[in-house]
Amino acid sequence: MSAKVLIVCDAFPPDFAPRIGNLCKYLPDKYDVTIVTVEPISDLWPVAFERKNFRLLRFNLLSYNGMDSITHRIADYLFSLGDRQLYRMALKTIGNQTFDVVLCTSCYIFPLRCAQKLAAHFCAPLCIDLRDIMEQDAKPVGINKIVQFAKLRWLNQLRRNRILKCAETVTTISPWHVATLSRVNPNTQLIYNGFDAEKFAFKPVKTDKFIVTYTGRLLDINLRDPRLFLEAVSQLCQDETFAQNICIRWFVDAKSAEEIAQLTSDYGLDACTEISKTISADLMPDILNTSSLVLVLSNKATKNGPHGIMTTKFFEAVGCEKPVLCVRSDDDCLAATIGRTNAGLAGSNVTDVKDFITEKYNEWKSVGYTHQPVNQDEKIKFTRQAQALQFAAVIDKAMRQ
Repeated sequence: MSAKVLIVCDAFPPDFAPRIGNLCKYLPDKYDVTIVTVEPISDLWPVAFERKNFRLLRFNLLSYNGMDSITHRIADYLFSLGDRQLYRMALKTIGNQTFDVVLCTSCYIFPLRCAQKLAAHFCAPLCIDLRDIMEQDAKPVGINKIVQFAKLRWLNQLRRNRILKCAETVTTISPWHVATLSRVNPNTQLIYNGFDAEKFAFKPVKTDKFIVTYTGRLLDINLRDPRLFLEAVSQLCQDETFAQNICIRWFVDAKSAEEIAQLTSDYGLDACTEISKTISADLMPDILNTSSLVLVLSNKATKNGPHGIMTTKFFEAVGCEKPVLCVRSDDDCLAATIGRTNAGLAGSNVTDVKDFITEKYNEWKSVGYTHQPVNQDEKIKFTRQAQALQFAAVIDKAMRQ
């Protein structure tokens, strides 16, 4: 008889949620899975599901549009309005069923409270997966510190920790995250982000240009700082042939596009820069395989942050065995993983970055494409298929408690 698993999540494909989407895709067939989530906000991440024992329930929560926007947001922040709504709606649909375990995945705090209440209703163990946590961001200073306090971030952290203490198991994405959350729940385990091995694999594609690709968002420059890369390319472009051959592709949202346009202009790189809108997930493997170099933006981890940020784009580049240039090196979890996988360079100075770009540029000139000799034993650990088995072990252990 199949074990009945209830997954409660803040997002699900086609919204941005590759971790939970691929978990459901590759979780073994012995599990009968029901998903409780909210309506999607975009159509950028289509995922084809082939599972037989799979049920997706989407609920439309209160709209935050129009005149009630501020009221709804304040109510949600102070009183967990979204969690309360989702719990009531889910209970109307599945309240008379039974579940063996409840798994909640979140990037902040919603819908942890809803999942906790559903686990209590079904008398089922609660497992929590946190993709991001508040502590990973750089700590605010000055006026920003006052703003963050006024936003009651500390209150949500307190609420989150109370729920985490009730969980049978907590899973998260980096060694730093594990160390941080273990102080709240000692049974915290590491399950990295990764790549779908059915989609992300190396293909030799020759290109007319040496293409550097970045996909994602720029966000705060304290988290993702491209200036070391731009300075290195600016210096290399003093060679006219190199300047004519390089193409830097940015697939980003509108806000990031404005910042990148300004930064690339500041470094005199307008001629070799192409800025496009964010692309759908199904196009990502081809985009990576036509890249000569994959840019991953980061920043140095310090006592005050940022910490443990392991972007999915890095793992997808590893899947396609394309050289990764991470700037600025975090000197932490990401840099260690790049070294362990032999995925490329986590750069901390202009000379090293220039040397790495030149090495890959010469490889491209020689054969028309690049291929990074990643460590295969390490690479396989980051497949979504392997990670689904890790989640399965967590679920099985929770049911045995």
